[in-house]
Amino acid sequence: MSIKQLTKNGTTLYQVYVFQSSKKKRKRIQKRRVVKTKAEAKRLEKKLTLEVTREVCRMEGEGISFSELISKWYGYHTFSKYSNLGPESREDYHNALNNWFCHLLETPVSKINRSDIKDVISLAEKKERSLSFQSKLKNMINIVFKWGLDEGIIKDVSESPARGIQLRKVTEKKPEILTMKQSESLLEHAKRFNHPWYPVWSFALLSGCRNGEIFALDWSDIDFENNKVTISKSYNTRRKEIKSTKAGYFRTVPINSDLRKLLLELYSNRASDTDFVLPRLSGWHRGDQAKILRSFLTQIGLPSVKFHTLRACFATMLLTQGVPPITVMKICGWKDLDTMARYIRIAGIDEDGATDKLKLLPCHANEEIIDISSRRTES
Repeated sequence: MSIKQLTKNGTTLYQVYVFQSSKKKRKRIQKRRVVKTKAEAKRLEKKLTLEVTREVCRMEGEGISFSELISKWYGYHTFSKYSNLGPESREDYHNALNNWFCHLLETPVSKINRSDIKDVISLAEKKERSLSFQSKLKNMINIVFKWGLDEGIIKDVSESPARGIQLRKVTEKKPEILTMKQSESLLEHAKRFNHPWYPVWSFALLSGCRNGEIFALDWSDIDFENNKVTISKSYNTRRKEIKSTKAGYFRTVPINSDLRKLLLELYSNRASDTDFVLPRLSGWHRGDQAKILRSFLTQIGLPSVKFHTLRACFATMLLTQGVPPITVMKICGWKDLDTMARYIRIAGIDEDGATDKLKLLPCHANEEIIDISSRRTES
């Protein structure tokens, strides 16, 4: 590897020369370029070094580098019609892999082993990243390697190096939730203080919609005649754009008497310059809805919950009132049965009355005790 200064026609140039030999094939890979500045030559030297290293790896049967695998995976999920990964997830995966596994980027995929993955997970632990984040790092590796294997891009490797790595189990925390009485109290206080977020919190608790879905709602989605709201789009806070719902399909939410009253009030006070159902509030565009809700709940002495929890409150209130779980799934737009099962556990509907028939105590046990006590008193 070298950078050599040259003079041609009175002009100073810099020649970059890099090479690497393949021991197995007994062949040298070399590259030579000429550029105008020394700074450009230094950047070019690094680039050409990576190129010859990759070519030697391919020649020796070690396959592509981890960096190339990530790039191919990213390109597939960016342009392929078969990708089911959203743009945010794709970007998060790409950035996390390049950040946390930066020292392995130029390593041939076939040379990455479990020890390398464990080192990265240990680093995340030292930096006090959560167990769930550590698990995500492991899953990212598994997802990218599985894709490479399925597509036939990875050679001489049969499984992901992260497979079989055991992490400590993440203890599930009891989810934050508001009871029906607490939800009523929230709206009562918000109405009394004329809080600007009152209609937004009300709509969330009466519909179970996600934050972005509520933000994107317009009057064409409201069907007063058939008492239903059509949820077909959502606002993406990160990209500042309206897109499809998270599940990718539309659904309908029934309008009950309370929701109808709220919507009629909003309709009568609607602004002439907008078709949106809910007011455009300060802080909503910035994504401060959770911060504002937590602050107000703390002020009125209720448990502090994030905005997305209002959706969980809606689901658990319906479940406790006997609405079938499958109906709640349709209204809320959940595809995942595991997610639905979590809310069923929060509501406790599966446990209600389960022990009613478990009768173990002897009949008239209390009467026997009373008799014994009375006898002792008499004696």
